Amino acid sequence: MAAGTHYDLKPDYKPEEFYRVETGARKSGPWKLDITNLVVGTFLPVFTPVQADLKKRTVVPVRNLKVVEAYTTGDANLTIKVAKGSLAYAGMFIGSGKKGAEVASIDKSNKAYDVLTIKAAFGENIAEDTILFEATEVGGTVKKNTANFVLYDEKKVESDGAVLPTLLMQAYEVKESKLILPIHELDKVGLTSRFQFEY
Repeated sequence: MAAGTHYDLKPDYKPEEFYRVETGARKSGPWKLDITNLVVGTFLPVFTPVQADLKKRTVVPVRNLKVVEAYTTGDANLTIKVAKGSLAYAGMFIGSGKKGAEVASIDKSNKAYDVLTIKAAFGENIAEDTILFEATEVGGTVKKNTANFVLYDEKKVESDGAVLPTLLMQAYEVKESKLILPIHELDKVGLTSRFQFEY
């Protein structure tokens, strides 16, 4: 390096171990990822929850969102702050199992969180750290996809659609607090006892 050269680069820190690695078991492939509503060029992180169709050998990412600031419902309150990195998209329905809303737009300009603008009030208060899910309809009562596997490694979303991820079908002592994308309680049911979550 030449004298006086300065590189203003920040290392991209990523947790290396989310679970006890020796307990992990990969599922044989290949599997094809449905990239609908994913941004080409972005990466799906390790342990992204997915719903796999065992006959078609296709996988769909399961979209969950962690609320980072308590939301109080009301006609004038149409924004919800969620953790960055979620797979949310404009036009999706989000729900709690009791109430829901449609996402009108997403503002990602803040470094600490993303702001979802919803088309109408959510219908109930949402506590901080609540995990919402992608719903089948605006009422928010039914989860659209439920995880039965997670991604074994990070995967880039390619424009040609030929994204072939490897699936993890078992992991013990999962450190839930270190996961990049949240796991909803209904996903834990779908993942069964093959996955053991700790904290």
